[in-house]
Parts: sequence; structure tokens; C-alpha cells
Amino acid sequence: MFSEALDERIRRLFPSRKTINKARSMVRHHRRAQKEDRSFAGEYAHLKYLVSKLGISRGFVVDIGASDGVNFSCTLGFFRKPEWSGLAVEYDKNKFAALTFVYSEFTNTQLALSRVTPNTAPKLLQAHDVPEQFTLLNLDIDSYDLPVMASLLEFGYRPEIITIEINELIPPPIYFTVEYSDDFEFVDNGLAGCSLVAAAETIKPYGYRLESLQYNNAMFVLDDICGDLIEDLDVKTAYDEGFRNKPDRAELFHWHVDMDSVLNDTPENALIRLAERCPKRGEYTLRLSDTGN
Repeated sequence: MFSEALDERIRRLFPSRKTINKARSMVRHHRRAQKEDRSFAGEYAHLKYLVSKLGISRGFVVDIGASDGVNFSCTLGFFRKPEWSGLAVEYDKNKFAALTFVYSEFTNTQLALSRVTPNTAPKLLQAHDVPEQFTLLNLDIDSYDLPVMASLLEFGYRPEIITIEINELIPPPIYFTVEYSDDFEFVDNGLAGCSLVAAAETIKPYGYRLESLQYNNAMFVLDDICGDLIEDLDVKTAYDEGFRNKPDRAELFHWHVDMDSVLNDTPENALIRLAERCPKRGEYTLRLSDTGN
């Protein structure tokens, strides 16, 4: 609740009602940022545990698709610490404004208002002097995430830890990814991003282990720093432990309850049902894979 004195001060500084509401929203946004873990389902807590397990106490973070920097953020807790630095990237102007309002306090953080594509991603990191091997990459752009990830890995970037949002609706052994095109338009049909199978098939060959799936965030760790600390999970085990068998998954992911039965259908039937939701051919790759059987 805002005090009468604060209300009066806001009215004097921002005379229009629209501006007043926006200012109040920013204040609430700033207050929410004071909580260390603002991630959706504890992803930050797992990342914090993971870096501790690996003996990492400081590092460099790149968050592509950082949104407003606070709500559902997997990386806010790192950016808030002076021993961590990094780059936060967002394309939506309104979300970027909210991000800037909070992150301008973090002197160790660079911000970029930019659309990220497979063609621009490596150049963007180069422009901000991101080292080829940095600590943590978080990728969540709700579209052609996997082609962007592939372009960074092909260019030579090797984050020690990768977290990429996957499409939790699509179980092994189904390979699914949104493909990039210059005229890509987002369609809110539940089929965005990529499946865990596709993420593993793309990322693992570059020297990574699948550490876990945290609901809809896949965690990969560079093999060179794993030693005996990190097990390389097979896709089915990671999916079952990290999503399918979670007792609260239906509650957390209630918006696609109509497709929940896909998880327990035969791969062939699940593939047919998912194909029916793809609006256009050519924008997606959807097939059965040997991975995850």
C-alpha cells in the first residue's frame, strides 16, 4: 500500500494518471527485485546449487530473453551480486524499460535492447566483449531458441553452464524445434521453442552433459569442468525426473491441460496430435528420434 504522502509526491511529479500508474508499477517492480529468487519454479535455486557444487563463486552471465529482469528470472540473483557480471538482452521495449529501471543499479551489468536471431547472436556477444568461455548462458526467447543456440556454439562460444527453456509439452522421443525465418511470426499455439530431445541432440555434441531438467529448463554443463561431479543423464530419465513425474506439474503448467494426455500417449499418436497444432509447414521440424526411447 502506498502512503498518502507518497501518493501526493507522485501526483506532483507525474501529473497524468497514466504516468502515475506507470510510476507506481515501476516502484512495485523494484520492490519485487529485492527477493533473490524470482524464477518460475526454483530454477535459480538449482543454478545457485549447481555453481556451488562446481566450486564457482564468481563469473559472467549472459541472459538472452531477459524479459523485465525480475519476474520469472533465472539470473537476477546472479546479477545482483557484485562478484558476478554479465549481459542482459531483451527485445520488447516495455519489458526492457522495466529491466533498465532495476538493472541500472548493477554497475557490473551491460544491457542490450535487441532482437536476437541466429545471424545476429554471435555478433551481439562480440560487440559486448563476451569471452568465448563464460560462466552461464540463459536462453529463453519463446521462438527459434535452438537455432540461436546452435549459432553460438558453432561460432565457438562455450558457456560452462547452459540453461535453455524447452517445450515441456513435447516428451521423448519426439524431436521438435521452431526454425528461423526472416518473416517469422510468433503463434501462441503451445508449440514454441524446442523439445528436450532436440536440445540434447544439438548441445551435447559440443561437449556438454545433460545435468537435469528443471520443469521446462534444461541444464547442460561443459564436460571439461564436470569431472566426477556431474552425471550425464539420458533424455528420458531427465524428462521423467524433471517434469513428467513432478507431482505439481499440472498445477504449475495448467495452461496446456488439454494436451497433457500427450505425455502418456504412444510416440506415434503424440506426434500426430502435435502436428495438428503446427500452423504452417516449414516453420517447424517435428519428427520421432532415436534419442529418448
